[in-house]
Amino acid sequence: MKSKQLAVIVALAAISVGGAYLALSKGGSKSSEIARGEPFLPQVAEVAPKVVRIELERGGAGETTRRELRKEGDGWILVTSDGYPVRFEEVKGLVAGLTSLKIDDRMTAKKERHGELGLAWTAETPDSSGRGARVRLYDDSTDTGAAPVVDVVLGEERANPRAQFVRRFSEDQCWRVLGSVLVDIDPRRWVEAELLAIPDGEVRGVTFNGLTLVGTEGADGRVTYAAAENATPLAALATESGTVQWTDARKEVAIRTLPNWLSRLELDDVRRAKGGAPDPTLSATFDMVRGTLKVNAVRDASDPSAVWISFEAAPKEGAPSADEINAKKKYPGDPYIPDWKAFAAKHAGWEYKLPGWKLNALEEAAKLPDEATGDGADPNQPTRIPSARD
Repeated sequence: MKSKQLAVIVALAAISVGGAYLALSKGGSKSSEIARGEPFLPQVAEVAPKVVRIELERGGAGETTRRELRKEGDGWILVTSDGYPVRFEEVKGLVAGLTSLKIDDRMTAKKERHGELGLAWTAETPDSSGRGARVRLYDDSTDTGAAPVVDVVLGEERANPRAQFVRRFSEDQCWRVLGSVLVDIDPRRWVEAELLAIPDGEVRGVTFNGLTLVGTEGADGRVTYAAAENATPLAALATESGTVQWTDARKEVAIRTLPNWLSRLELDDVRRAKGGAPDPTLSATFDMVRGTLKVNAVRDASDPSAVWISFEAAPKEGAPSADEINAKKKYPGDPYIPDWKAFAAKHAGWEYKLPGWKLNALEEAAKLPDEATGDGADPNQPTRIPSARD
C-alpha cells in the first residue's frame, strides 16, 4: 500500500519529465546532458515503487555519519537505530524532493573545484566540510550487492530562488538545480521524536533520588507541590567524606523542575534496550491522575555523557477519561495523555537517548540554586521545563 502511495506522490512531482534526459553515465568522467528546466533525476519516478532501501551519509571533520532506512512489511525502519519504525511521511518527502529538482544551470566539471560547491566526495574521501551529503536509493533486487539505482551528492543550498548544487556520484559535472533536498542524518528527523507531552496538573507525585514530592490540587484547579519529610541522602552527590542531604534549597529546585519534566519529553536517538541496572540518581517515578510511569535511566558505558531511558507504565483503574484533554491536541507538542497500556507496549524493549537539555534539567533537580548555573551546566537552558501555559 505504501509503495503505491510513494509512487503516486513521486509521479505528481515528476509530471513534467520530458525527453531531455539523454544519458545516465556510469563512468566517473562522463556527464549527462540535461536541458534547463528539466528534472535532474527523472529516473526516480520510475524506480520509486521498487525502492526498498535508502542510505544517507553526511561528512564531517574526521568522520562520516551514516543512516540506513529499509522497507519492512508495510512500513519502513531505521536500520541504524536497531530497526525502530520510521515515519513514512519523511520517506515520501525525501523521494519526492529528489524528483522535484529541476536543472537551472551547468556548473563546473573540475574535481578540484567540487569543494567550492559542497560536492567534494569520492569513494575514498568523503566530504569533510559537513556541507555535502550523499543519497543512495536501492531497488528490490535480490542481489544484495547490487549498485544503487540513484546515487547523488547534494551540496550547498541557495535562497531567492531556492536552489542547490548537485551532481551524480559517478560524474564530475556539477549542476545548480531549483529546489533543494535536506539530508538530515539526525534520527529525530525520521522517527516519532516526541515521547510525551503531559499537561500541567496531571502529575500528582514524583519520587527521585530519595525525595518524594506530593501534589495538591487547590480550589482554582492548580496543583502545588511539597516535599515529603522522609527524604533520604542524595546518592548523586554522596562523597567519601559523607552524605549530602536534601536541604530546603535543594527541595525548592526539585519542586520547580521535576513535576514539569514530562511536559515535553523527546528523544535524541533510539536503540534496542541493552538492560543493566538503572542509575538510581537519574531514574524517577511519576504518579499521575490516570497512570504511573517509571523512567529508568542508564549511562552508556562507551559514552558516560550519554543517558538512555526506558519506561515502565501502567494505567490506573477507575481513572477519569482523558478524552476532553486529548481533544485539544492539534499538533506535536500539545499536551495529551496517552493510553498507558498502549504506551507501555509501544515502548517495551527500547531505550531512548535523552537530549542534553533534558538531561541537564534532571541532573539539576538535586542541585542548590547557586549550583544550577555552575559546574559546567548551560546557563542558557532554564532549570524549569516550559509547560503548555508558557
